[in-house]
Amino acid sequence: MNGATLAAALLAGLLTVSATQAQTPEAVEFALEARILNEGYEPAVDVSGRTLMGVMAEPSGHPDGDDQTQRLYLWLPDGLDIQGHRICISLNSRDGHYTSLLDVSLERLVARRSGLEEREAENTEAMPVDFVTRKPEYYTQYDQTPPPHRLAVLAELKSDCSPATPREAVLVAAWRSFSAPQTLSVLANSSRLETLLAVLVEAPEGERRQLGVMCQPIEAPQRIAYDAACRLDIARLRREGDPLIKETLLVRRRGSSLASQVPVELAL
Repeated sequence: MNGATLAAALLAGLLTVSATQAQTPEAVEFALEARILNEGYEPAVDVSGRTLMGVMAEPSGHPDGDDQTQRLYLWLPDGLDIQGHRICISLNSRDGHYTSLLDVSLERLVARRSGLEEREAENTEAMPVDFVTRKPEYYTQYDQTPPPHRLAVLAELKSDCSPATPREAVLVAAWRSFSAPQTLSVLANSSRLETLLAVLVEAPEGERRQLGVMCQPIEAPQRIAYDAACRLDIARLRREGDPLIKETLLVRRRGSSLASQVPVELAL
């Protein structure tokens, strides 16, 4: 090997090594961890109780039937104030037998965001949330329950997870990764009443009007914990004006008689 050839070979090797050394290890995916406060089966199901049972992106995906470690995804929009708050997640099977309450601390996320530049902190994907179920038998048997809407996820932003503590916002959830949600399923216990979502929309000239989105009965043999699904198409709403989505109401009625209205403080 002459001098020129040797020099070229050494230079090529040096460049290869330098490029290899310059590579940075892959970034570790950031995920929040949920602590289980309560999880189990209810032999006797109380069909009364709260009206709002879940808010999920479509398509919502499915939990993992082969692993005790489950991963949810939650949409935390830019501008949402999470300082001093927690996420309280309720899981309820359609038949009402399986229930779970999860508590998610946001301290790590607050610290992470404060250490990022604003452009890096912008939210483009839903946040992963991991938890380890104590009832893996529910998840292994999940596919035995026919669709639709087999398991409702209600994620609430609160100062603590006490049932008496009012929520600040309702977060959109799914069992699969997603970006800004465009279509939602709001799952409700209708108490056998006609149920709809009332969404306030503001026109460009400032006029406000309320649009009604009818909820459809869930066509399934077992509908105890919740029995209605309200499909909310965000793009369609925006064609009507600027939807004031956090002021959404869940309304139940029988004829002209209205039951109490339930706020659905959607965070989008």
